Amino acid sequence: MGAMRPLLLTVTLALAAQEPTIRVPVRLVHQDVLVFTADNRVIPDLQAATFRVFDNGHPQSFTLDTEPAPVSLVLAVQTNAAVRDYLPFVAKAGSTVEALLAGATGDTALLSYADDVGEPKELRGITAAGRDAHMIDAGRRAAAILGARTPSRRRVLVFIGQPADSGSESDLASLQRDVEREDITVFTITLPMLGKSFVSDTFSLQGVTFAERGGFRAGADLKNLVEVLSHKASAEAGADPFQVLASATGGIQFHVRTQRQLEDAIAAIGLQLRSGYVLSYHPAPAEAGYHTVRIESAISGARIFSRPGYWLAEEGNEPRL
Repeated sequence: MGAMRPLLLTVTLALAAQEPTIRVPVRLVHQDVLVFTADNRVIPDLQAATFRVFDNGHPQSFTLDTEPAPVSLVLAVQTNAAVRDYLPFVAKAGSTVEALLAGATGDTALLSYADDVGEPKELRGITAAGRDAHMIDAGRRAAAILGARTPSRRRVLVFIGQPADSGSESDLASLQRDVEREDITVFTITLPMLGKSFVSDTFSLQGVTFAERGGFRAGADLKNLVEVLSHKASAEAGADPFQVLASATGGIQFHVRTQRQLEDAIAAIGLQLRSGYVLSYHPAPAEAGYHTVRIESAISGARIFSRPGYWLAEEGNEPRL
Protein backbone atom coordinates (compact mmCIF):
# COMPACT_ATOMS: atom_id res chain seq x y z
CA MET A 1 0.00 0.00 0.00
CA GLY A 2 2.86 2.35 0.83
CA ALA A 3 4.13 2.06 -2.75
CA MET A 4 0.77 3.27 -4.11
CA ARG A 5 0.75 6.63 -2.29
CA PRO A 6 3.04 8.55 -4.69
CA LEU A 7 0.94 7.34 -7.65
CA LEU A 8 -2.32 8.40 -5.98
CA LEU A 9 -0.84 11.76 -5.12
CA THR A 10 0.31 12.24 -8.71
CA VAL A 11 -3.15 11.37 -10.10
CA THR A 12 -4.86 13.69 -7.60
CA LEU A 13 -2.60 16.60 -8.55
CA ALA A 14 -3.09 15.92 -12.25
CA LEU A 15 -6.88 15.94 -11.90
CA ALA A 16 -6.76 19.16 -9.89
CA ALA A 17 -4.65 20.76 -12.59
CA GLN A 18 -7.29 19.88 -15.20
CA GLU A 19 -10.10 21.67 -13.36
CA PRO A 20 -10.92 25.01 -15.00
CA THR A 21 -10.08 28.13 -13.05
CA ILE A 22 -12.20 31.22 -13.59
CA ARG A 23 -10.26 34.43 -13.12
CA VAL A 24 -11.80 37.87 -13.17
CA PRO A 25 -9.43 40.67 -14.22
CA VAL A 26 -9.01 43.47 -11.68
CA ARG A 27 -10.69 46.36 -13.44
CA LEU A 28 -10.70 50.05 -12.62
CA VAL A 29 -14.28 51.31 -12.80
CA HIS A 30 -14.88 54.96 -13.66
CA GLN A 31 -18.27 56.24 -12.53
CA ASP A 32 -19.34 59.63 -13.88
CA VAL A 33 -21.62 61.52 -11.52
CA LEU A 34 -23.71 64.69 -11.84
CA VAL A 35 -24.96 66.34 -8.65
CA PHE A 36 -27.78 68.91 -8.61
CA THR A 37 -29.43 70.88 -5.85
CA ALA A 38 -33.16 70.58 -5.29
CA ASP A 39 -33.65 73.70 -7.45
CA ASN A 40 -31.64 72.24 -10.37
CA ARG A 41 -28.26 73.93 -9.90
CA VAL A 42 -25.05 72.00 -10.53
CA ILE A 43 -23.11 71.57 -7.27
CA PRO A 44 -19.38 72.22 -7.81
CA ASP A 45 -16.29 71.61 -5.67
CA LEU A 46 -17.51 68.59 -3.70
CA GLN A 47 -14.99 66.46 -1.81
CA ALA A 48 -14.63 62.67 -1.69
CA ALA A 49 -16.13 62.55 1.80
CA THR A 50 -19.40 63.77 0.28
CA PHE A 51 -19.93 60.52 -1.61
CA ARG A 52 -20.57 56.86 -0.84
CA VAL A 53 -20.21 54.22 -3.56
CA PHE A 54 -21.90 50.81 -3.49
CA ASP A 55 -21.07 48.11 -6.04
CA ASN A 56 -23.52 45.19 -5.97
CA GLY A 57 -24.49 46.53 -2.57
CA HIS A 58 -20.93 46.48 -1.20
CA PRO A 59 -19.36 49.77 -0.05
CA GLN A 60 -16.25 50.67 -2.06
CA SER A 61 -13.05 52.61 -1.49
CA PHE A 62 -12.70 55.13 -4.31
CA THR A 63 -10.80 58.15 -5.52
CA LEU A 64 -12.42 61.39 -6.67
CA ASP A 65 -11.25 63.26 -9.75
CA THR A 66 -12.85 66.67 -10.20
CA GLU A 67 -10.99 67.45 -13.42
CA PRO A 68 -12.70 66.03 -16.51
CA ALA A 69 -10.72 63.34 -18.30
CA PRO A 70 -9.87 63.91 -21.97
CA VAL A 71 -12.64 62.67 -24.22
CA SER A 72 -12.51 60.16 -27.06
CA LEU A 73 -15.68 60.74 -29.06
CA VAL A 74 -17.35 58.92 -31.93
CA LEU A 75 -20.24 60.69 -33.63
CA ALA A 76 -22.51 58.32 -35.58
CA VAL A 77 -24.95 60.06 -37.93
CA GLN A 78 -27.82 58.47 -39.84
CA THR A 79 -27.59 59.42 -43.52
CA ASN A 80 -30.30 57.50 -45.38
CA ALA A 81 -33.20 59.01 -47.36
CA ALA A 82 -35.45 59.15 -44.27
CA VAL A 83 -33.34 61.99 -42.81
CA ARG A 84 -32.54 63.81 -46.03
CA ASP A 85 -34.34 67.00 -44.94
CA TYR A 86 -32.58 67.05 -41.54
CA LEU A 87 -28.95 66.62 -42.60
CA PRO A 88 -28.34 70.29 -43.56
CA PHE A 89 -29.21 71.27 -39.98
CA VAL A 90 -26.95 68.57 -38.54
CA ALA A 91 -24.10 69.60 -40.83
CA LYS A 92 -24.19 73.16 -39.47
CA ALA A 93 -23.31 71.83 -36.02
CA GLY A 94 -20.11 70.10 -37.12
CA SER A 95 -17.40 72.32 -35.64
CA THR A 96 -19.50 73.03 -32.56
CA VAL A 97 -19.99 69.36 -31.77
CA GLU A 98 -16.24 68.81 -31.80
CA ALA A 99 -15.49 71.91 -29.72
CA LEU A 100 -18.16 71.40 -27.05
CA LEU A 101 -18.01 67.65 -26.74
CA ALA A 102 -14.41 66.64 -27.43
CA GLY A 103 -12.76 69.87 -26.31
CA ALA A 104 -9.18 70.94 -26.75
CA THR A 105 -7.71 67.66 -25.48
CA GLY A 106 -10.17 65.27 -27.12
CA ASP A 107 -10.04 63.14 -30.23
CA THR A 108 -12.99 62.48 -32.51
CA ALA A 109 -14.11 60.06 -35.20
CA LEU A 110 -17.10 60.42 -37.49
CA LEU A 111 -19.26 57.57 -38.77
CA SER A 112 -22.24 57.68 -41.13
CA TYR A 113 -24.75 54.90 -41.48
CA ALA A 114 -27.34 54.03 -44.09
CA ASP A 115 -27.12 50.87 -46.24
CA ASP A 116 -23.61 50.48 -44.83
CA VAL A 117 -21.29 52.21 -42.37
CA GLY A 118 -18.95 54.89 -43.70
CA GLU A 119 -16.27 57.17 -42.31
CA PRO A 120 -16.72 60.65 -43.83
CA LYS A 121 -14.05 63.25 -43.13
CA GLU A 122 -16.43 65.93 -41.84
CA LEU A 123 -20.10 66.57 -41.15
CA ARG A 124 -20.23 69.35 -43.69
CA GLY A 125 -19.85 66.90 -46.54
CA ILE A 126 -22.45 64.29 -45.55
CA THR A 127 -25.23 63.50 -48.02
CA ALA A 128 -28.30 61.28 -47.88
CA ALA A 129 -28.42 57.99 -49.78
CA GLY A 130 -29.89 54.53 -49.29
CA ARG A 131 -32.94 53.16 -47.53
CA ASP A 132 -31.61 51.12 -44.60
CA ALA A 133 -30.20 52.43 -41.33
CA HIS A 134 -27.41 50.20 -39.99
CA MET A 135 -27.44 51.91 -36.62
CA ILE A 136 -26.38 48.85 -34.63
CA ASP A 137 -23.51 48.04 -36.98
CA ALA A 138 -22.34 51.66 -36.70
CA GLY A 139 -22.51 51.43 -32.92
CA ARG A 140 -20.42 48.27 -32.84
CA ARG A 141 -17.79 49.84 -35.09
CA ALA A 142 -17.75 52.86 -32.79
CA ALA A 143 -17.29 50.55 -29.79
CA ALA A 144 -14.29 48.93 -31.48
CA ILE A 145 -12.75 52.34 -32.20
CA LEU A 146 -13.28 53.56 -28.64
CA GLY A 147 -12.21 50.28 -27.09
CA ALA A 148 -8.77 50.76 -28.62
CA ARG A 149 -8.33 54.08 -26.79
CA THR A 150 -6.46 54.23 -23.49
CA PRO A 151 -8.74 53.60 -20.48
CA SER A 152 -7.70 56.94 -18.96
CA ARG A 153 -9.81 58.73 -21.56
CA ARG A 154 -13.56 59.25 -21.35
CA ARG A 155 -15.21 57.13 -24.07
CA VAL A 156 -18.31 58.68 -25.58
CA LEU A 157 -20.61 57.65 -28.43
CA VAL A 158 -23.18 60.15 -29.75
CA PHE A 159 -25.87 59.02 -32.18
CA ILE A 160 -27.74 61.57 -34.29
CA GLY A 161 -30.60 59.88 -36.08
CA GLN A 162 -33.96 58.18 -35.73
CA PRO A 163 -34.50 55.57 -32.98
CA ALA A 164 -34.61 52.53 -35.24
CA ASP A 165 -32.38 50.06 -37.03
CA SER A 166 -32.85 48.31 -40.34
CA GLY A 167 -30.48 45.93 -42.07
CA SER A 168 -27.73 45.54 -39.45
CA GLU A 169 -25.90 42.24 -39.20
CA SER A 170 -25.75 42.46 -35.39
CA ASP A 171 -28.47 42.82 -32.78
CA LEU A 172 -29.10 45.39 -30.06
CA ALA A 173 -28.06 43.03 -27.25
CA SER A 174 -24.60 42.66 -28.81
CA LEU A 175 -24.21 46.43 -29.12
CA GLN A 176 -25.35 46.99 -25.53
CA ARG A 177 -22.85 44.41 -24.33
CA ASP A 178 -20.07 46.14 -26.30
CA VAL A 179 -20.69 49.62 -24.94
CA GLU A 180 -21.10 48.42 -21.37
CA ARG A 181 -17.91 46.36 -21.42
CA GLU A 182 -15.90 49.17 -23.04
CA ASP A 183 -17.09 51.79 -20.51
CA ILE A 184 -18.72 53.87 -23.25
CA THR A 185 -21.35 56.46 -22.41
CA VAL A 186 -23.99 56.68 -25.13
CA PHE A 187 -25.89 59.90 -25.85
CA THR A 188 -28.58 60.05 -28.50
CA ILE A 189 -29.97 63.07 -30.33
CA THR A 190 -33.20 61.77 -31.78
CA LEU A 191 -34.46 63.26 -35.03
CA PRO A 192 -38.18 63.30 -35.93
CA MET A 193 -39.59 60.32 -37.74
CA LEU A 194 -40.48 60.74 -41.40
CA GLY A 195 -43.28 63.24 -42.02
CA LYS A 196 -42.42 65.62 -39.17
CA SER A 197 -40.51 68.66 -40.34
CA PHE A 198 -37.38 70.02 -38.73
CA VAL A 199 -37.79 73.70 -37.92
CA SER A 200 -35.03 76.14 -38.81
CA ASP A 201 -34.54 78.78 -36.14
CA THR A 202 -31.64 80.82 -34.82
CA PHE A 203 -28.57 78.63 -34.52
CA SER A 204 -26.13 80.50 -32.29
CA LEU A 205 -24.21 78.19 -30.01
CA GLN A 206 -22.03 80.18 -27.65
CA GLY A 207 -18.27 80.03 -28.09
CA VAL A 208 -16.35 77.61 -25.94
CA THR A 209 -14.97 79.13 -22.74
CA PHE A 210 -12.93 76.43 -21.03
CA ALA A 211 -12.16 78.69 -18.08
CA GLU A 212 -15.78 78.38 -17.02
CA ARG A 213 -16.84 75.24 -15.20
CA GLY A 214 -18.82 73.23 -17.72
CA GLY A 215 -16.64 74.26 -20.65
CA PHE A 216 -19.10 76.67 -22.29
CA ARG A 217 -21.66 79.35 -21.66
CA ALA A 218 -24.55 76.93 -21.53
CA GLY A 219 -27.69 77.92 -23.37
CA ALA A 220 -29.36 74.73 -22.23
CA ASP A 221 -32.14 74.99 -19.66
CA LEU A 222 -30.81 72.98 -16.72
CA LYS A 223 -34.32 72.43 -15.41
CA ASN A 224 -35.20 70.66 -18.63
CA LEU A 225 -31.99 68.65 -18.44
CA VAL A 226 -32.77 67.51 -14.91
CA GLU A 227 -36.28 66.52 -16.00
CA VAL A 228 -34.80 64.41 -18.80
CA LEU A 229 -32.39 62.76 -16.36
CA SER A 230 -35.13 62.19 -13.79
CA HIS A 231 -37.39 60.40 -16.27
CA LYS A 232 -34.58 58.37 -17.78
CA ALA A 233 -35.68 55.28 -15.90
CA SER A 234 -34.39 51.83 -16.74
CA ALA A 235 -35.32 50.98 -20.28
CA GLU A 236 -38.27 48.65 -20.54
CA ALA A 237 -38.67 45.79 -22.96
CA GLY A 238 -39.80 47.11 -26.30
CA ALA A 239 -38.29 50.56 -25.78
CA ASP A 240 -36.49 52.10 -28.73
CA PRO A 241 -32.78 51.25 -29.10
CA PHE A 242 -31.64 54.81 -28.31
CA GLN A 243 -33.41 54.70 -24.95
CA VAL A 244 -31.98 51.27 -24.17
CA LEU A 245 -28.39 52.33 -24.84
CA ALA A 246 -28.60 55.69 -23.08
CA SER A 247 -30.26 54.20 -20.00
CA ALA A 248 -27.77 51.34 -19.73
CA THR A 249 -24.68 53.56 -19.94
CA GLY A 250 -25.64 56.68 -18.01
CA GLY A 251 -26.15 58.79 -21.11
CA ILE A 252 -29.14 60.86 -22.15
CA GLN A 253 -31.67 60.63 -24.97
CA PHE A 254 -32.79 63.96 -26.47
CA HIS A 255 -35.68 64.48 -28.88
CA VAL A 256 -35.17 67.49 -31.16
CA ARG A 257 -37.30 69.21 -33.80
CA THR A 258 -35.63 72.62 -34.03
CA GLN A 259 -32.08 73.85 -34.39
CA ARG A 260 -32.35 75.44 -30.96
CA GLN A 261 -33.25 72.07 -29.45
CA LEU A 262 -30.29 70.56 -31.27
CA GLU A 263 -28.15 73.32 -29.76
CA ASP A 264 -29.46 72.63 -26.27
CA ALA A 265 -28.87 68.89 -26.66
CA ILE A 266 -25.24 69.42 -27.66
CA ALA A 267 -24.74 71.90 -24.81
CA ALA A 268 -26.33 69.54 -22.27
CA ILE A 269 -24.08 66.67 -23.33
CA GLY A 270 -21.10 68.98 -22.93
CA LEU A 271 -22.37 69.90 -19.48
CA GLN A 272 -22.51 66.29 -18.38
CA LEU A 273 -19.03 65.59 -19.75
CA ARG A 274 -17.37 68.59 -18.08
CA SER A 275 -19.40 69.46 -14.99
CA GLY A 276 -19.51 66.09 -13.32
CA TYR A 277 -17.31 64.13 -10.96
CA VAL A 278 -15.43 60.93 -11.71
CA LEU A 279 -15.37 58.30 -8.96
CA SER A 280 -12.85 55.51 -9.65
CA TYR A 281 -12.46 52.20 -7.82
CA HIS A 282 -11.49 48.56 -8.15
CA PRO A 283 -14.66 46.55 -7.41
CA ALA A 284 -14.54 44.35 -4.36
CA PRO A 285 -15.54 41.60 -4.59
CA ALA A 286 -14.58 41.40 -8.28
CA GLU A 287 -17.22 38.92 -9.42
CA ALA A 288 -17.82 38.29 -13.11
CA GLY A 289 -21.19 39.45 -14.44
CA TYR A 290 -23.33 42.55 -14.25
CA HIS A 291 -22.62 44.90 -11.35
CA THR A 292 -25.17 47.43 -10.11
CA VAL A 293 -23.81 50.76 -8.88
CA ARG A 294 -25.39 53.15 -6.38
CA ILE A 295 -23.99 56.55 -5.48
CA GLU A 296 -25.11 58.39 -2.37
CA SER A 297 -24.37 61.90 -1.16
CA ALA A 298 -24.16 63.41 2.31
CA ILE A 299 -25.78 66.61 1.01
CA SER A 300 -29.41 66.80 2.04
CA GLY A 301 -31.76 67.03 -0.94
CA ALA A 302 -29.04 66.51 -3.55
CA ARG A 303 -30.05 64.75 -6.75
CA ILE A 304 -27.43 62.38 -8.15
CA PHE A 305 -27.34 60.98 -11.67
CA SER A 306 -24.97 58.23 -12.84
CA ARG A 307 -25.05 55.03 -14.86
CA PRO A 308 -26.84 52.12 -13.18
CA GLY A 309 -24.12 49.52 -13.65
CA TYR A 310 -21.55 47.79 -15.87
CA TRP A 311 -20.35 44.35 -16.96
CA LEU A 312 -17.26 42.69 -15.52
CA ALA A 313 -16.05 39.96 -17.84
CA GLU A 314 -14.21 36.76 -17.08
CA GLU A 315 -10.56 36.45 -18.06
CA GLY A 316 -10.22 36.22 -21.83
CA ASN A 317 -13.38 38.28 -22.36
CA GLU A 318 -12.29 41.47 -20.67
CA PRO A 319 -12.65 44.81 -22.48
CA ARG A 320 -9.94 45.84 -24.91
CA LEU A 321 -7.73 48.50 -23.32
